[in-house]
Amino acid sequence: MSKKEHTHSLKEDFISKLSANKKHWISLVVLFILPLLLYSAIFFGGTQFLGNDVLQWRAGAESVIEHIDTFDEHPLWASNMFSGMPSAVIHNPSSPPSIDSFFKWMGGQAHPLAFFWILLSGAYLFFVVQKIRPFSAAIGAILIGFTTYLPIVIEAGHYAKFMAFAFIPWMFLGYYLISRSQKKLLAFFTFALAVTLQLRANHPQITYYFLYLLGFWWMYDSWLAYKKDEIKDWFERTGIAFGAGVLAIICSIDLYWRLYEYSQYSTRGGSTLETSGSGGLTLEYAFSWSQGVGELLTLIIPGLYGGSSGEAYWGPKSFTSGPHYFGAIAFILALIGLFAYRKKIKYIFFGVGSLTLLFSLGHNLPAFNEFAFNYIPYFDKFRVPETWLIATVFCFAVLAVYGIEALFDIAKDKQKSIKDLYTPLGIAIGLGLIFAFGSNALLSFEKPGEFQQYAQQVAQQNNVSPDNQQVQQRVQNYINTRLKPDRKDMASSDSTRYLILALLAGGLIVGFVKRKVSKGYLLIGLLVLTAYDMLSVDSRYVNEDRMTSDTLEAEQMIQQQQTPADKFIMQNIDSEDGYPYRAFALDRNPFNNAIPSYFYPTLGGYSGAKLAHYQDLIDHLLMDNQTGFNHAVLDMLNTKYITIQQQLPFGGYTEVFNQNNQRVYRNDDVLPKAFFVDSVATVDTPQQAVDKMKPSANFDASDVAIVETDETLNSNSDTSATVSVENYKANEIKLQTSSQEDQFLVLSEIYYPAGWEATIDGDPTEIFKTNFVLRGLEVPAGKHTVRLTFEPTSEIWGSRIAWFGHIALWFAGLGVIGFHFGWIGSSADEEEN
Repeated sequence: MSKKEHTHSLKEDFISKLSANKKHWISLVVLFILPLLLYSAIFFGGTQFLGNDVLQWRAGAESVIEHIDTFDEHPLWASNMFSGMPSAVIHNPSSPPSIDSFFKWMGGQAHPLAFFWILLSGAYLFFVVQKIRPFSAAIGAILIGFTTYLPIVIEAGHYAKFMAFAFIPWMFLGYYLISRSQKKLLAFFTFALAVTLQLRANHPQITYYFLYLLGFWWMYDSWLAYKKDEIKDWFERTGIAFGAGVLAIICSIDLYWRLYEYSQYSTRGGSTLETSGSGGLTLEYAFSWSQGVGELLTLIIPGLYGGSSGEAYWGPKSFTSGPHYFGAIAFILALIGLFAYRKKIKYIFFGVGSLTLLFSLGHNLPAFNEFAFNYIPYFDKFRVPETWLIATVFCFAVLAVYGIEALFDIAKDKQKSIKDLYTPLGIAIGLGLIFAFGSNALLSFEKPGEFQQYAQQVAQQNNVSPDNQQVQQRVQNYINTRLKPDRKDMASSDSTRYLILALLAGGLIVGFVKRKVSKGYLLIGLLVLTAYDMLSVDSRYVNEDRMTSDTLEAEQMIQQQQTPADKFIMQNIDSEDGYPYRAFALDRNPFNNAIPSYFYPTLGGYSGAKLAHYQDLIDHLLMDNQTGFNHAVLDMLNTKYITIQQQLPFGGYTEVFNQNNQRVYRNDDVLPKAFFVDSVATVDTPQQAVDKMKPSANFDASDVAIVETDETLNSNSDTSATVSVENYKANEIKLQTSSQEDQFLVLSEIYYPAGWEATIDGDPTEIFKTNFVLRGLEVPAGKHTVRLTFEPTSEIWGSRIAWFGHIALWFAGLGVIGFHFGWIGSSADEEEN
C-alpha cells in the first residue's frame, strides 16, 4: 500500500485555504493585540507600573545619579546604601549601544508592551523555523509569553528578569538555525546577537536556567550527528555556536566582568566567617520560596492553593504573589505531544522541563536538590527555587505545540485512531473531574504551621498556654469559618474552570481526529481557547489599582514617602568638612528598604546581593542582645542619627527631633569620616576580628583598630595628630594629615579590594581591612596628602573589550546583508528521527 493510501485528506475550510503569508500576518497581528488587551490601562489609559522594586532601585541609585549629574562621570560606587558598595548591582555605567538600547527606550514609553512584543515575536519565529503551522506557532507564543509569572514580576518591578526572558526564544531560534540551517553566517549572527541581548539584560539567574536546555539540546544533537555519521559537519556547527557565544560574552563582558568581580565579595559568594558553609548562599536562604509538591498542580489549576497571598493563598511558602500558570489547554496539548509526537526531540523538552520542575521544589525534595546545591556549578548562587518553573513552562509549551502537530499526524493516518488520544485526554479530563468534585476531600486548605501560629498569638493575648483546649477550639473555629471557605471556593471555581476548558478542548480535538472539525477551525478554536485561558488568569495579576499616572516619576513617589524626620536629617547630615554622616533608619525595615537612602547615606538599603562582610556585620556585630546596639560599631560607621519610634533606654544618644511619634536621636560619640587610633591589634581571620569587636570585648573604635593581616603594624598615641577631609566624592577621597609620630588611619568607608587604591603624596600604599568592614592605612609622621580612588580593572578594560565585540558583531551583520540580501525565513534541511 502506498503512503498516500495510508493517509486521509483532512477537512478544509476558508481559514486553512489562506496563503501562508496571510496566516503569518494574522498570527502576528493577534500576538501584537493580546498584550494591548492585557495592559489596556497602560496603552490607552495613560498609566504605568511603578512597582516597589522600581522605587527601591531608584532610591538606591540616587547617589550614583546625583554624581553623574554633578560630575558627568559614573562613580561605580554607591555611597548611600549599606555604608557604601559597588554600584554594579544597582546602576551600571552605559554599555556600548545596541538595538536593545532602542528597545529599552521604546519600553520606557510603553512598558511592558515593547518587550512583550519582542518575546512573542521571538517565540513565534522559533516555532516557524521548525516548520510549525502559523496558528500553532501563535498558540506556542501565547503559552510562553503569557505565563502568569510575567505579569507578577512586571508588577513587582523585576524588569531585568522580564527583559532577560524576552530574548530567550530568540536565543533558541539562533541555536536552531546553527544546528539545522545551511545559512551558517546568518545563523552565527542571529545566535550571537540574541545571546548578546539576553546577556545584556543582566539577569544571570534567567541565563543560567536556560543554559540547561541549551546544553541538553546540544548533547541530543551531538548524539543525532553521531547516529547519522555527520560528526564532521556537527563539529563545524558546534564551532559556529561556540564562536557566536564567545562573541556574545565579549560584547557583554563589561557587565559580567564587574559582576564576577563583585560576586567574589558579595553574599552570593558566601559568608566571610569561619562558620560559613559553601562558597555561595546558605542552603536555607537559597531554598526560600521552594515550590510545594502539591502546589505544582497550580500549573494547571491556578487557584487550587488560593492564588496569591492577597487572595486566599494557603500553600507552604511564607507568601506569594501568585502561581506559575502553564494553562489548561497547554496541559492537554503537552500530554498529546508527549504520548503521540513522533520525533525524539520531544524528550529533550520533556526531560529538561521535568528536571527544572524538580529543581523548583527546593527543600521539598531535599535529597535531590541538596545534591544539586552542593555539586552542580553555580547552582548555589541563586535563590527562590520556584523561579525554575519559568524554564519548565517554556519547555512544556514547546511540547504542547508538538502536541498540535501530533494531532495532524493522527488525523491523517488511517492506521491511527481516536484510541491514541485516550491516555492524554483521560489524564487531563480525569484530573479535572477529581478536583472539580473532590477538592474538599483531597485538600486540607490549611497553611503549614498556621494553626500553631494563631494558637500562639491567642495564648499570648490571654496569658495561657497554646495547648489550652479553649485556645485550640477558638483557633480551629476561626480557621474553619473565616479562612477555609474562601480557599475552598477558589479551588472549586478554578477546578470547574479547568474541567470546562479541558472538555471544550477535548471535544474540539476529538471532532478533528474524527474529521468532523476542519483543520482551520481546530487551530482557531485552540488559539481562542488558549488566549482566553492565559489572559483571563493573567488579568488577576495585572492590578490596575497599583498603576500610577504616566506623568508621575519614581522620584515623585519617593518624595511622597519622605517623613519630617527625613527632612530634619537632610538639613543636619553634612559635616563641617563637607562629607555627609550616615543615619540608621530603624523606624523603617532598615535592611530591606532603600527609601531613606534616597535622602541621606544610610547603614541599610535594599539589595539581594550585599557585600558579604557587611552582611556578616549586620548578622553578628551591629546589634547587641543586651543594649540593642553595638555602640562602637555605630560610632565607627560614622552614624550620627538614628530614626526610631520609641525612646532609647540608654545614654550616649540625644533626642533632637520628635514629631508624630517620629524620633531622631543624635549619636554623641560618632567618629569622624577619618580618624587616627592609638594602637593596632592584628588578627589572622575575619572571625577573630568579629570576636574582638563584640560588646563583651569592650571594643573602642576610637582607640584601637582591628586589622586582618600578618604584617606588623604600629600606631603611636599623638594628641597633636590631625586629619581632615579635603575632598569627598563617591569614587575619590582626599585627606590631609599631620602628625609627629607614625599613625594608623581608619577611614569610615567600606573595604573593597577590587578597585580601591590609595596613595600618600602620590606614592602607592596598601589599604588594610580594618575593623572587619572598614579601610585602614599606615601614615608616616609629618604632613601628607592621602588620596583614595576607585578604578576597578573591570571598568577600564571591560568597556574597551565590549566595544571591540560589538564592532565584530555588526561586521557579521553586514556580512549577512551582503550574502543573504532578500533572504526571508529559514527551514531545517533535515528532520530528526
